[in-house]
Amino acid sequence: MPHTSATSARPACAALRRLPRLRRLTRTAMVTAVATLALAVAPLAVPHAAVAAEGRDNRDAFQNLGSADQQDWMGKVGATTPLTAMSIPGTHETLAVHGGSSAQTQQDFGDSAATLSAQLDRGIRAVDIRVRTINDKFVIHHGPFYQNANFDDVLTKAKAFLSAHKGETLLMRLRAECDGSTFSCTDDHPTASHTALFDAYAKQYAGLFYNNGKRSDPPTLGQARGKIVLSVFNADNGGSYGLNGFSDHTEDTWNATDAPAKWSLVSKNLAAAGSAPANQTFVTYTSASRAPLNLVPSEYAGGYSVLRGKDLVWVDGVNVRLMNHLNNDTANRRLGIVMMDYPGWALVHNIIARNAYYDARGTSPAIWLVKPDKTYVDSKYGRCMTRGPQFDSSGQGGVVQQRACQSNPPSSQQWQAAYPSTFDSLGHYWIKAANGQCLTVPWNNGTPPSAGMELFWWPCETRWISDNQMWNIMPTNLANQSALRFINKWTNLCLMVDPATASQSGGKVVLGNCPA
Repeated sequence: MPHTSATSARPACAALRRLPRLRRLTRTAMVTAVATLALAVAPLAVPHAAVAAEGRDNRDAFQNLGSADQQDWMGKVGATTPLTAMSIPGTHETLAVHGGSSAQTQQDFGDSAATLSAQLDRGIRAVDIRVRTINDKFVIHHGPFYQNANFDDVLTKAKAFLSAHKGETLLMRLRAECDGSTFSCTDDHPTASHTALFDAYAKQYAGLFYNNGKRSDPPTLGQARGKIVLSVFNADNGGSYGLNGFSDHTEDTWNATDAPAKWSLVSKNLAAAGSAPANQTFVTYTSASRAPLNLVPSEYAGGYSVLRGKDLVWVDGVNVRLMNHLNNDTANRRLGIVMMDYPGWALVHNIIARNAYYDARGTSPAIWLVKPDKTYVDSKYGRCMTRGPQFDSSGQGGVVQQRACQSNPPSSQQWQAAYPSTFDSLGHYWIKAANGQCLTVPWNNGTPPSAGMELFWWPCETRWISDNQMWNIMPTNLANQSALRFINKWTNLCLMVDPATASQSGGKVVLGNCPA
């Protein structure tokens, strides 16, 4: 090996201590992913980018959705992102704007589902639609109160929005509202079941519902774009509709004793969402009501005063508690689907901002596609990482290069991530060539090399943690496919094709600055 490198891979722990900690997948998630080479599953509890906007007081959290400036936020997110992995703002009783304080749950933007259009323009992507059947048609109710809209209004407005904003999707909970109980309603002259009526709507609005609303696994965002995803259908025989697992982790205690009690339940479910595997769906309703005899929806959401002794004391509502929690959550973990009464713009913006980790990136020589045939292809130039010429006749090591990919790749173009079996690498991986040797950063006399250093293949060190052979594997979204960044543990630099030699067969594979 050249003078700048040692004759064996050696640790660089002292240098590592000076480097910032990297985001990485948990060992369990990554072992599964690298075994299949797909590596498309979203990571577990990955920290996201910093929140874009923070609210300051109750006016930012309650009954103030702000400007219509969030029509296309999902369009920035990579198509391969599972819906279960995202943080999605939603509304409870989406169209409940009539019936007085006991029944109203949302800021009123108008009838005939105009309130839905306003919410969509302001970033809401999960809705809760409650229907009563009258003459075999769905009309929108909250309990006994008609909301001056029907299901055709909802679907027409949703279709118009999704047609104009093709990168978006809409999750819909659909509930048959009438059960004949006190404070409820009764269906009027139905001759068909709720599910049969829904099927008629799905046929009338052909192509609008993902999988026609029938039972399926949760889709990726790319699969759902331009469509309504029926998440759950609360009705007789509704179990054949919606998404598998959608209700497995739901907080919907609608009659909590007061706002602090409700917030305790909400915060617990949000914390669980932030630490659970990203293929599990979490739904948190921040709403509650004890109307008409006690607290009404606006009081749970916005706060209220209580008499304690001789003093009138203000109790913060759930919305401002949630806003403060999100402002202070430096980890910015996944929240799942958050269904709110009277949300303010600061809540919606903060929830949306947590999806920045999944934003689609452009191609880059430091972003790689891992193919089923075990080739590593850089996303910018389409070149395959190749085990290049050995240093000498011993066959102990050699350079790493890039060459044109082949339909039947030779073993020199095949690589695979492997978890070290002889020591704990704390979630980092070897990248092993088909001959069993490891992708290696030259030792460089113990000084971490800078960007541009050419990489080697070299025997894998098994006696100790060798940071110059350890790689952090980071899932990365391109516009329509999953990809990866490989970040060296010692240098904090990325594996990349050298742009200066990208057009050459046998061009360099080097360390480079990681893309944002």
